[in-house]
Amino acid sequence: MAHIIHKIITKTIKYGQHVSDAVLERKYPLLNPYLRKKEIAEGALGVVLMLHRVAEYNRSRLVPNEDLKVSPAFLQKAISKYRKAGFVFLSLDEVYNVINGIKALDKPFVAFTLDDGYLDNYTTAYPVFKRNNVPFCIFVATDFPDKQAILWWYTIEDLILGNNRIALSDGSTYTCITYQQKWDTFRFIREKILKLNQANLLSSLQTLFANYDLNWLEPVQKLSMSWEDVAHLGNEPLCTIGGHTMTHPAFAPLSLEEIKTEIEGGIQKLQSVIDYPIRHFAYPYGSIKEDGQREYEFLKTFNFKTAFISYGGNICQNAKNSMTHLPRFMLKR
Repeated sequence: MAHIIHKIITKTIKYGQHVSDAVLERKYPLLNPYLRKKEIAEGALGVVLMLHRVAEYNRSRLVPNEDLKVSPAFLQKAISKYRKAGFVFLSLDEVYNVINGIKALDKPFVAFTLDDGYLDNYTTAYPVFKRNNVPFCIFVATDFPDKQAILWWYTIEDLILGNNRIALSDGSTYTCITYQQKWDTFRFIREKILKLNQANLLSSLQTLFANYDLNWLEPVQKLSMSWEDVAHLGNEPLCTIGGHTMTHPAFAPLSLEEIKTEIEGGIQKLQSVIDYPIRHFAYPYGSIKEDGQREYEFLKTFNFKTAFISYGGNICQNAKNSMTHLPRFMLKR
């Protein structure tokens, strides 16, 4: 297949030819200069964007959590910029067809995906996609609509913002007086949590934070979609519901049998409320620290059409060789 992207730009970086950042910025809106040049060089077909929440930014909160958000105005801006640049908006089924040569395009594509199952995906993002007739996928971790997901990143954020010093039961202590110290404390504790026993996370968290009276389920009560919301979206032609496990665990500490239980349990619950099989999947967290070749090989046993990680840039011409770990680009304000 010819280099599709080359057809819509006036310059390339093939053979070291200089490409104006201004030209690439128009053709790859919202990507940084490095990724724009990288995708041209590698024969990019398009981009799959990763979002989590569509809500207004709150500068009084911590950056790691707020960076999970884009505002509805920013989402509209992204859609408008990609449309103006000539991109085709695709569902994930169509992305699969393009990668495998079933569907030919003479323009680059963009696909929107949202992870986890936040309520604002339904109340805020969905109307934006509907208004613009843009397909999208929501990868739902079923503990979100079950109201059992442990959104520990919000619980520890509240803890850190409300205290100048954090003392954990393992003996570690953190000074968090300034905003930067609070941000650093969040990052340090996050790494610690990702190494906990994911199969029994609530008990592990309660032990680690034994010095504090924390309600680990409070955030999910306010921030997640209901099963009724999921069912409604499952009947929306523009929306694809994808798998994202049950409890949203980090895979690295889990056995393959535990990973299988998480994936299959999530699929079964989702398929009990929607009328089509789950053909697409996104890894919880999905970073290089949580997933690797072991997980990529294991995902082949599930026969998903696509499975996505949370980094890596655009979808390029060799993507057929990595269908169990396709890259995405996080859409950030």
